[in-house]
Amino acid sequence: MRDRLQSSRFELKYVVSEEKARAIRESLRIRLFPDAYTQPDGTGYTVNSLYLDSDGLDLCNATVQGHKNRFKLRVRWYEGDGEKPYFMEIKRRVDDQILKKRAAVGVDAVREMLGGHLPQRSHLYSESDLHSKLGVLDEFCRLRNSLHASGAVYVRYCREAWIPDEHETARVTFDRNLHGSEFSGEFNPSSDSWSCVQPRGTILELKFTDRVPGWMRRMVSDFNLNRESVPKYVSCAAGINNCRNRLMLARWENS
Repeated sequence: MRDRLQSSRFELKYVVSEEKARAIRESLRIRLFPDAYTQPDGTGYTVNSLYLDSDGLDLCNATVQGHKNRFKLRVRWYEGDGEKPYFMEIKRRVDDQILKKRAAVGVDAVREMLGGHLPQRSHLYSESDLHSKLGVLDEFCRLRNSLHASGAVYVRYCREAWIPDEHETARVTFDRNLHGSEFSGEFNPSSDSWSCVQPRGTILELKFTDRVPGWMRRMVSDFNLNRESVPKYVSCAAGINNCRNRLMLARWENS
């Protein structure tokens, strides 16, 4: 699967009923198209992430406390067989803007970097944009070391995505079947270790790189959408008993 990174964007999140999600999908068909990995009927694909954090879950608690400037460290991969890439990601939030950097590596490189090793050229999934990607891995490891961060929580969900064109300056996604699992030392968790933490409906996210498109504004108005905070990592960490006790008892204001 190709790299679908939007390096800078804004996000609006909502929780809607499945009935409303289907109605929104039908309304989008006149101007949007399913992305390359979503079927026309809305059948999506699985998104997997492993979030890294300190022993005290400092990064998770930064979200709980609503810090405007914060970051997350995660490994992300998509469903599929064979030698698929794994993305080492730094996701920052600066006020309301989301800034992302990531570099694709092989699965053996993930295990080595989770074990504390520094990045090497051989870790990269491809040689394209070599210096930039090595810089991302260097920054990832520097942040990891500054927090003494290690694997904390797995997050998994099914995503349905719609885009206006191949440039993907805007995206509408529907996320369902959200599950979390505590990191146990194995990179791929066993199937019986997952806890379902899906909210009361489908997670709808509106993403855009500049200003809110007019059609998005009309959709929010037409369907009477109310913006909510839906931080997937926090939801999964809070749904796992061993992690719940390390979270501060505070409500988050922003995702």
